[in-house]
Amino acid sequence: MKRIHLVLLIITFSFVTNVYIQNNHKKGSVIILNGPSSVGKSSIIRSFQNKNNKVWLGIGLDKFFVDLLPSKFYLEAKPEHHTVMQGVASVDAKGNKVFNLYIGKEGQKVIKGMHRAIREYVRAGNNVIVDYINYDPFWIKDLKKSLKGIKVIFVKINASLKTIEEREKNRATSPQGHARSHYHTVHQGINYDLTINTDHKTVDEASEEIIKYLQK
Repeated sequence: MKRIHLVLLIITFSFVTNVYIQNNHKKGSVIILNGPSSVGKSSIIRSFQNKNNKVWLGIGLDKFFVDLLPSKFYLEAKPEHHTVMQGVASVDAKGNKVFNLYIGKEGQKVIKGMHRAIREYVRAGNNVIVDYINYDPFWIKDLKKSLKGIKVIFVKINASLKTIEEREKNRATSPQGHARSHYHTVHQGINYDLTINTDHKTVDEASEEIIKYLQK
C-alpha cells in the first residue's frame, strides 16, 4: 500500500512540475499582418526583421502553404487537384478581371496545420510575424483558437484597390484580379490593434510603425 502511495505521489509531483514549467516557460509573441494580396505585407516583414535586434521568424501562406505543395496543385487545372485548391478566373459586371482562389478540404487541413505550427513556434519561445490573407471566415476563428493564451497583435495592412492592382500588375507574381476577389472581405471578423495604409507609405515607414507600437 505504501508503494502505491509513493508511486501516486511521484506521478502527481511530475504532473505538477510539468504544468509549472509549461506555464512559466517564456513564450514568444505573434504579429499577424492581414491584408489583400499585393498590399506589401511580405516586404514589410523583411524590413521589420532587418530593423529588429531580436529574432523574428517570418511565416506566411507562401512558405507554409504554397511552398509545401507540389507545383502541380497550383499550376495544373485538373479536377483531382481541387481538393487542395482551385483558381477560377472570371470578369465582374464592370468588366474587371477577378481571380478567386478556393481551398478544398485537403488544403484546409494544411491551413489548420499552419495555425498550429505558428503556435508551437511561439510556445518554444520564438517571436513570429505572419503574412496572412483571411480568405475564409473559418480561418480567422481557427487561428484565434490555436493562439489562445498567446500574445497576438493584429495589424491591418490596406491600400486602395487601385494601388493594389497596379502593384499586382507590375509584380506579375499572381493572376490579375486576385486581390480584387477578396479585397472587400479580407478584414471581416477581425479587431485590429494597429492599422497601416500603404498607399503612400514606404515599406520601411510601415515597419517602423509596427516597431513603435511594440515599444509602447
